[in-house]
Amino acid sequence: MYSNDVTLIQPDKNRLAKFIVSFILATFVTVSVSFNFAYLQFLDSLVTSGIQGKLSAGGERFYTIISFLASPKMDIFWILVLAFFLWGFKYKIPALFAICTLFGGDIVGFIIKNIIKRHRPPLHLAADDGYSFPSGHVLGIFLVLAMVWVIVVPIVQNLSIRILIRVLIVIVVALVMMSRVYLNAHYPTDTIGAGLISYTWLQLSEMLYPTVARWLQQFRFVRNSIA
Repeated sequence: MYSNDVTLIQPDKNRLAKFIVSFILATFVTVSVSFNFAYLQFLDSLVTSGIQGKLSAGGERFYTIISFLASPKMDIFWILVLAFFLWGFKYKIPALFAICTLFGGDIVGFIIKNIIKRHRPPLHLAADDGYSFPSGHVLGIFLVLAMVWVIVVPIVQNLSIRILIRVLIVIVVALVMMSRVYLNAHYPTDTIGAGLISYTWLQLSEMLYPTVARWLQQFRFVRNSIA
C-alpha cells in the first residue's frame, strides 16, 4: 500500500538549487545559440574537429547504431518497456512518472526547437530533418536513463551493481552525444544544451513528484503502488 512517505523520490533540500543552476546554464546556452555568438562557433568547430578527426566506415556504423537506439521513437519504446516492468512490480506511480517525464521533456524540447530554429550542420543526412537545437536524441535518452537512475537504481540492493548501472548510464549518454556530432546531425552545443535542458526538466519533475504522487494515491488503479 502506498504510504504518505514517498520512498523513491523524496524531497531534497538541494533540488531547488540544482534546478536554478541548471536553468541558468540551459538558458545561457540557449541564448548563446539563438544569437550565434562567436565563441560558440569556435567551441562547436573545435569539438566537432576532435570527434570527427578520425572518420571511418566502422565508426560510422557504430555511431549509427547508437543513434538509432537513442532515437526519439526508440526512447518511447524504452520508457514504455520500463514502465511496463515497474507497473508489473507494483511501482505504478513511478511508472506513470517515468512516462510523463519523458513526454513532458519532449514537449519542452519541441517548443525550444521551434523558438530557436537553429539549422542543422552542413551535409547532414536527409533523415535528420527539423531544427538542430536542442538534440532530441540526447534529450530523450537522457530522460529515459534518468528514470533508471532515480527509480530503478535505488531498488537495487547490491552496491556494486548500482555503481555499475550508473557508470553505464554516463557512458551511454556520452556515446549518444558523440554519435550525433560524429554523424553531422548536430553541433556539439546542441547536445550540451539538450543535456542541460533535460536535467532542468528532471529537477522540476522530481520537485513535483511527492505532491503529485500523494494526489494520485486516491485513485483506485494506483492505490496499491509500492512507491
